[in-house]
Amino acid sequence: MSKIIVCTSKIAENPFTFLNTKVEIYSYEELCFYIYNNTVLISKASLSDKLFNWIRDELGMTQLSDRLFAIANKSYHAQDLLVEILSAGDYVDADEIKEYTEAWQKYRKLSEHQKLKLKADGYLGYRRYIKAATIYDGIIDDEARIDDLIFLGNVYHNRGVAAAGNFELEEAKKYFLKAFEMNNNYSSLKGYFYIVAITSDTADLQEEIRRMDLSEEYFEEIMMDIGDARDDVSEMTIFAMLQRAVYNKMHKDINEYDRRMDIILSELKDEFREQAI
Repeated sequence: MSKIIVCTSKIAENPFTFLNTKVEIYSYEELCFYIYNNTVLISKASLSDKLFNWIRDELGMTQLSDRLFAIANKSYHAQDLLVEILSAGDYVDADEIKEYTEAWQKYRKLSEHQKLKLKADGYLGYRRYIKAATIYDGIIDDEARIDDLIFLGNVYHNRGVAAAGNFELEEAKKYFLKAFEMNNNYSSLKGYFYIVAITSDTADLQEEIRRMDLSEEYFEEIMMDIGDARDDVSEMTIFAMLQRAVYNKMHKDINEYDRRMDIILSELKDEFREQAI
């Protein structure tokens, strides 16, 4: 479900905030969009009186609020409340409700490790790196019970992204290499080389590529993937910013490299303060 959020309902004066992602919701349509795309991050604790009261007081949807209170007073699944919210207006159509319900059924059949990864991936998407890393670490600690090496390799890959986002670059290199050993996915190997490029110079990067029996053309491919550094860093994730900074470093544009790194460090400090609460 991907669409422009056109709000036709009442706009709240005071937003509802999902505390685990820090996302603020101002309308019924935004609430539906968030639910549809972030179900794995919505716990029963989020579906509380506070949300139901907000729906009544800020959105003026009294009947929906009453139904939610009635459902919550019985034995229920979180899905019951979420489907009730999605079905209360016109933002989500019947086919999407059916698709959403089917996705729930598939989710329930997943292993506990698969469910945890989806949750961690959700946090990663919101740049909640510490939350994501904690969940990935829990999966990794239990890796002796996991037979699917590709799945486990993908967990290591995303753990590397989380480490890079927190500027734990040496740790990120280890995670990306471990990921590649398991999933044989060249995206993981490239993640490793991106971090090598950040922490070393061009000669070291080329030597590392040769050590792994990769061609000189692979080095050029890495540099092309990093990009031409023309994108606005304010619109990027931390990991993407690092890639652009690498490009500047490789091309001896030290002033631009320093500028980007200052922005990265500033954002990392701000994000760490938020996640440490």
